[in-house]
Amino acid sequence: MTTQSNKSLRDYTMKADISQHHERIIRNLFNALFVEQQEGHVIDHTPNISDIMTLDLNQIQWLLIKRREGDYSQDDILDALKGLEFPKLLFNGTISTYSDFNGKQINAIRLDYSQPAKTDELAEELAQIDLGEALADEIDKCDAGRRWMEQQDTIQSLRSVIVDMAETLHVADPNARISMTSSDLLDLINSQNDMSDNAF
Repeated sequence: MTTQSNKSLRDYTMKADISQHHERIIRNLFNALFVEQQEGHVIDHTPNISDIMTLDLNQIQWLLIKRREGDYSQDDILDALKGLEFPKLLFNGTISTYSDFNGKQINAIRLDYSQPAKTDELAEELAQIDLGEALADEIDKCDAGRRWMEQQDTIQSLRSVIVDMAETLHVADPNARISMTSSDLLDLINSQNDMSDNAF
């Protein structure tokens, strides 16, 4: 299957901080490549790889001159391509490789047309997944277990407070009794005040 249509020369975006000079080069470059492709000339040297476009930098440079889009150095072209947001330049430099089209060695750059998964789309897909009753039951059990542990911690804290209060009260008056509600005890535990200032 040929995937040329997945690598549209009209579908590109530049980074926000790109210079005007590099923006002009990219526009001229993609325009020249688009026209050349429309005329039936091969510009992608990896036509059978779905998300990668391999361009011959020498061909690009010659093409820009031929189409009167500008006479740019290869370094200038490469620096401009680093300003692409999409497709993404795969390397900071060029690679020496062989063309899938004619088998000749080329000074190549590669553009990655693969689309990263978007967070919103992923969240939407996850929301549509049916967890099923068994998994939902397990989640409920885990939640119930967590709540039970929290209750045990609270009970243990209340016991500690009561024991401390009872010991302190016994020293002051062996016949005294504690008369507090559980709500009073919870308020005492959650209080930010120093416990030593408490009347008990």
